Amino acid sequence: MTKEVDFEIPQTIDYDTLAKKIAEEMKPAETPSALSENNSKPAFDYKTKLVEMLKNPNQGFKWTGENRTVENQFFESIGALSAGSAVPEIWAAEVFRCCPYPASAFWDAPYVKWHDDVKGKPGDTIHVITVGKAVAGTAGCAEPASTAPTVSAVAITLEEYQCSMYICRDDLEDMVVDTVTQLNDALINCLDVVIDSAFISNITGKGGTLVGGTAYITPGIIAEAIGTMRAGTCEPVVFITHPAVESRLMRDSQFVNAATFGDRSVITGGHVIKYLGLDIIVIPNGSLAPAAPGTYASLMLSRYAIHAGKKRDPTIESQYLTQTQRKYVYASVRFGKSVVCNDGVLWVHTGA
Repeated sequence: MTKEVDFEIPQTIDYDTLAKKIAEEMKPAETPSALSENNSKPAFDYKTKLVEMLKNPNQGFKWTGENRTVENQFFESIGALSAGSAVPEIWAAEVFRCCPYPASAFWDAPYVKWHDDVKGKPGDTIHVITVGKAVAGTAGCAEPASTAPTVSAVAITLEEYQCSMYICRDDLEDMVVDTVTQLNDALINCLDVVIDSAFISNITGKGGTLVGGTAYITPGIIAEAIGTMRAGTCEPVVFITHPAVESRLMRDSQFVNAATFGDRSVITGGHVIKYLGLDIIVIPNGSLAPAAPGTYASLMLSRYAIHAGKKRDPTIESQYLTQTQRKYVYASVRFGKSVVCNDGVLWVHTGA
């Protein structure tokens, strides 16, 4: 039965007074007899209650302590056939992503010259001006032999790269919360792979090549590659290689004795080893495995032999489409890259 609430609302509303009046009007007409209006709790006679519960053979119980509420738990027999249905499955709250790709070896790397000139500006190409080497002239009083300087420009065309996925609405509703976070991380991880593959593809076929065939890589080959690049007056700073090549090096006693593991602050991430003045970056990128079976391509670079330009940093965007009941998630980045100094690029082909 509902009770009519009769009160007047003044012109200026005092919400505190109004709330108290509504609460007063909503009280039951009869004062409950089972509840005490006193704020202090009466002493609880737990001994009598425990005796009653112990006497009852059909009642299971759990006692939570003196002067605390008794919680009754009713149990039923569970047979062997039904045990699987009675025991719930528990899903871990934390989602684990197995063996992610290490951070990109090129994105924001200190040995790549990054240009941010086009960020927020119109244009899809960056032109990098290069100046060639000067030629030595003759000595003495004769007029020196001279040539015009070689000045040229390398064009860096900006391209967009993206990774994407969709999640069905019913799956999204049932997912553990951390799953969505890991899916976003997986997209960024995908961009790392795409960025490295794009750089390696652009550099392939440029610079010099030191061919070791299917012979295993040795510290001697790395030293030879360093000498080859220095002969072109470029100083190598990094050696990017595949884990299979690293594995062979790690089994060489000469390499292990001389190599030291550096911290990850050298680049944005990844596996870094210091050897003969080089930072050796190890990435499991399939682009470093040429078509010939059992051979791998390692890349030696001098500082700023490669230039790159950013139009947009990596971003993640999402869109829900009602007609498909799917949430689409996109990770994208727009940048360009190009070899500016061919003498500062040397490919080393070896077995593993």
